[in-house]
Amino acid sequence: MAFLGQEEQLREFQDRFKYLYAAVFIGLGFLLIRLVDLQILRGDRMRQYSEENRIKRVRIPAPRGMIFDRNRQLLIDNRPAFDLEIIPQYLKESKAVPEVVGKLSKLIHTPEPQILTSLEKAKGQPSFLPVKIKTDLTRDEVAAVETWRINMPGVQVSEEIKRTNIFGDIAAHLLGYIGEVNQTELPKVNAIEGKNPYKLGDSIGKFGLEQRMEDSLRGIDGEKLVEVDALGRTKLDKGGGRVIQGGLPEKPPIPGKNLILTIDQDLQMAAAEAFGEKSGSVVAIDPRSGEILSMLSRPSFDPTEFSRGIPAQLWKQLLSNENKPLRDKTIQDHYPPGSTFKIVTAVAGLEEGVIDEHTRFNCSGSIRLGNRLYHCHLKKGHGEVNVVSAITQSCDIFFYRVAQRLKSVDDIAKWARHMGMGKRTGINLAREVDGLMPTEEWKQRRFNQPWNGGETLSVAIGQSYVLTTALQLANLYAAVGNGGTLYKPFIVKEVESNDGQVLEEFKPTLADNTQIKPRTRELIMQGLWGVVNAPGGTAASQRLPGMDFVGKTGTVQVMRIAADKIYQKCDTLKYRERHHGVFAGFAPAKNPVIAVAVIAEHACSGSRGAAPIARAIVKKYLEKYYPDLYGEKALAQKGKIPPSSELPILSPIPGALTEEDEGVTVNDDPDSRDVPLANPPKPSQSDRED
Repeated sequence: MAFLGQEEQLREFQDRFKYLYAAVFIGLGFLLIRLVDLQILRGDRMRQYSEENRIKRVRIPAPRGMIFDRNRQLLIDNRPAFDLEIIPQYLKESKAVPEVVGKLSKLIHTPEPQILTSLEKAKGQPSFLPVKIKTDLTRDEVAAVETWRINMPGVQVSEEIKRTNIFGDIAAHLLGYIGEVNQTELPKVNAIEGKNPYKLGDSIGKFGLEQRMEDSLRGIDGEKLVEVDALGRTKLDKGGGRVIQGGLPEKPPIPGKNLILTIDQDLQMAAAEAFGEKSGSVVAIDPRSGEILSMLSRPSFDPTEFSRGIPAQLWKQLLSNENKPLRDKTIQDHYPPGSTFKIVTAVAGLEEGVIDEHTRFNCSGSIRLGNRLYHCHLKKGHGEVNVVSAITQSCDIFFYRVAQRLKSVDDIAKWARHMGMGKRTGINLAREVDGLMPTEEWKQRRFNQPWNGGETLSVAIGQSYVLTTALQLANLYAAVGNGGTLYKPFIVKEVESNDGQVLEEFKPTLADNTQIKPRTRELIMQGLWGVVNAPGGTAASQRLPGMDFVGKTGTVQVMRIAADKIYQKCDTLKYRERHHGVFAGFAPAKNPVIAVAVIAEHACSGSRGAAPIARAIVKKYLEKYYPDLYGEKALAQKGKIPPSSELPILSPIPGALTEEDEGVTVNDDPDSRDVPLANPPKPSQSDRED
């Protein structure tokens, strides 16, 4: 019953309800139309979107290709490792960032600021992509994270692949290492790699073969689908959930290709053992093809430490080490070759016709050119010497005289370059330096000064501006051993698929084929044979009975010494002032199958510091690959008689040299003071004699 006077008001409100009802029905109509559109007309598409919200694509990292030595011995392998990741999208949506970061810090023993810094650095990438917080979790850390993960939205443990060098620091510079792609590198590498782009967190070769053969070693990542809840936590595998309509199927990863190297790991181990605690490098090469048999730089580092992020303290130690373990001394450091270069001067003299096998010079211990006195390393002199005995006893005076007979230093440079000196070998490794073989034109261009005759004398014995790497020196002796054929050194023998199918095979490449005369080679060979096998040779103690091992010692001074101290013993000097020891040689003499060059830093002499390393490598190689000729039984049967005993020294040599004499300092300037020897300038781009 209406109150008195309210009938008119009620009728007025009832009229307004009509509009309200109309609005409600119109709204319901639009809602119905929208539901029909979403559920019927576009139902399949909306269902797909819904499925994708509950399904997460998870990357399956592809294993990198493995690396084997020439005998299929595994050198680089892939082993499982666990990383902790955070997906920023789910972490932010949970609105529990401080709590999660604090808990995580305790579980993985990582400071909270470090975790937050990692998240901050990743702000440039989509928030649904995972960010690596810590690599190489321990088993205890993995267990702890998995236990508490239900309370830590966005946190996950991913299984990754740890690149492992099976033999630790052996051949680290050759094999190289990998690391994560950073934001600076990403645009550059993706500009080159279009089909299989990199993402932040992906691994890439940074050094050595890992870098140079990245395209072959890198695989293609796979993908799997997992069901997640609203906070991104995995609920179950795709196989236990509903199938995504029209979605991508699970894609298995494609492993990278395997590399078969020319390296022999047994030689690597023999070289490392012989080097001991010395610093330096060694290269062994097959003179018949250019295959690298051994390549070692010491000291070294373990590349496995780099594959998952190197600790800051270890990185600091490597950088501060005075012996430079991060540098590949086989190709990145160059040194004066010292007396090992004398065979180049001998080849130049013989081939240019200024000397022959009958040429003899008298060595009294020094010669004078103008107002300067040039010493032989043996103070009392060698007496009368020819080309063979001069090589055997490393007589400086003989090679000074040869240099005086040549028209200019350019004659020496010509033959040096034919045998690979002063230019890159072209090996498939980054950062190889050129070395330096000076010419008259080079000095005029570099210093705006004319060449003088005294500099040619220094060049003739491997001093002055001459610089070489261990690889160039090994290739030089390989070329001399085979008669003049210079090959481009190579390390990778084959590229194979994961199932062992050969995809690419590398063949020898000719770099220079300027042959030397047979008689020239024979004379050089006689001199080198005497170095190791004759009583007066500078490396007679390194003789390998029955193996016909030949070579040449060298001693390179690193400090300029005053005239009154040029014959002081190297062992009395401070370590950093001691001479480098150099040795290069090959075996067997007639048809060599291995050539070796060793540079032992601050080892005082080639005979004591470098030759024993080369001897160990040659012995190991000949015994392993030619047991019928050089095994213990074979050598016992032939009474350990050297096959080249028919190559005698051409004449008796007075004043047989002892190994102690070989280590004295040679100084071509009697007026010098006790000041450091000026380092020859490193060749710039314009200095290269191409």
